[in-house]
Amino acid sequence: MTTPTADWKQLIFQNLKARNRKETYEFADLIDSQNKLFEQVTALKSRNMQLTLETEKLKAENLSLQVRVDSGGPGSGVPNEKVQQLEQKLFKLHEELTEMHKKRGENAQQIIDLNAALKEKEKEILVKDGKLSDAHSTEQTLKNEMKNLERTILELEATNQTLKDEHQALQMAFTSLEEKHKKLMNDNDEIMARWLQQKMAQADALNRENDQFMAHKQRMLQKQLAEAALEPVTVTEQTSDIAGIPQICLNASIPTKAQQKLDAHEGEVNAVLWSPTGTMFATGGSDRKIKLWDFSLGQCQCKGFLAGSNAGITSLEYDIDEANILGASNDYACRLWSLSDLRLRHTLTGHSGKVLSAKFLGESSKVVSGSHDRTLKIWDLHTKAYRMSLLACTREDTLKVIDLRQNQVINTLCDENFKVASDWTRAVFSPDGTYVAAGSQDGTLFIWNIQKGKVEKTLKEHTHSILACSWHPAGSFILTSEKQKKVILWGDM
Repeated sequence: MTTPTADWKQLIFQNLKARNRKETYEFADLIDSQNKLFEQVTALKSRNMQLTLETEKLKAENLSLQVRVDSGGPGSGVPNEKVQQLEQKLFKLHEELTEMHKKRGENAQQIIDLNAALKEKEKEILVKDGKLSDAHSTEQTLKNEMKNLERTILELEATNQTLKDEHQALQMAFTSLEEKHKKLMNDNDEIMARWLQQKMAQADALNRENDQFMAHKQRMLQKQLAEAALEPVTVTEQTSDIAGIPQICLNASIPTKAQQKLDAHEGEVNAVLWSPTGTMFATGGSDRKIKLWDFSLGQCQCKGFLAGSNAGITSLEYDIDEANILGASNDYACRLWSLSDLRLRHTLTGHSGKVLSAKFLGESSKVVSGSHDRTLKIWDLHTKAYRMSLLACTREDTLKVIDLRQNQVINTLCDENFKVASDWTRAVFSPDGTYVAAGSQDGTLFIWNIQKGKVEKTLKEHTHSILACSWHPAGSFILTSEKQKKVILWGDM
């Protein structure tokens, strides 16, 4: 049984043998050559030593014989042949000795060359040992990285399996939701079909109501015209009642100059509108207020304001009784105020963009609004809900006169200098329907003759874009508002 000491000694011995084999493998041929050369040199040295001894011995014998010959003593009678033989043998030994010295020198040079080669090989061994050490270090690093990558692969495989399981669960949930979605879409299609049928029925009912109202209004207008025709009124004559304001207009007159300039609001004045009787007018601005103005004897005076809007006012509308006023706003809503107590009565919300216009639709309980979201909504003030939604049109730098009875454009009014100032810029007809007035981006008021289809007159007092204008019911005055506070009253007096 081996002891632990013998085991590690044996292990060290085996490692040393393996290292010796590894380090001497490349120099085995060189070492063998050097060993053989060393043996040859050793043999030559031994042979040289023997030859040297023999030469010295022969020299001694030759000297002894020479002394005998010269002295004539005993042994002087050595034959000359023997002497010659000895001399020849000595000469050969000298030659052999010379040759041996020569070979010794060559062997010495070979030893020097082999030593130099050995040193070069040792240097190469050192370099290769360094590279080997670096390779071992790199190998160890790569092994560590490989282990890390293997662990990462295992983790990724586990994560991938988890994701696959989750994906399968989500796929099953998606399939279930997709089936529910299809069912809901089918239900929605059925509901939409029923809703559209209901809306179409409501629209038909609303159209019938509008037709009845328009027919009633037409009959009233014909009656008023017939009564007016019986009275002795000339074309240039007018009747008046409140504060000298004309109430019946047979021929509208074109204003010629600015009679009064008002600082109506703190910023843009987006809307201006005469009341149906012409005794008052309202203005709406970006300061979120609606101001009410009294008009008597050609002069304007503010008598109050309406609050409650969360953004700038864009449009105004009186009801036919002058009891309420309707305002559209940039906060996606329109509102109804009572003029008797100046209180907010209704707020209509449902648009997804700025409400640019709002009008009463035939009666005080129905309202139509137009928004920047490109829809028109018809509202019922009794329920505060819109009854239908329609697609609206876009803005152009032209005015189109549309005959509602024929439902077609009968004239297009334009001018190369006329440019619409904003999305809520609006034109207005004269009370007798002869002219159309609209403000331009450069602050010019354009007045077109509808029959001639050309500009009848331009008025320039504003220094900023005109956003709104309103023609007095009597036909003698026009109000215009601009982007910078001002409202101008135009007249022909």
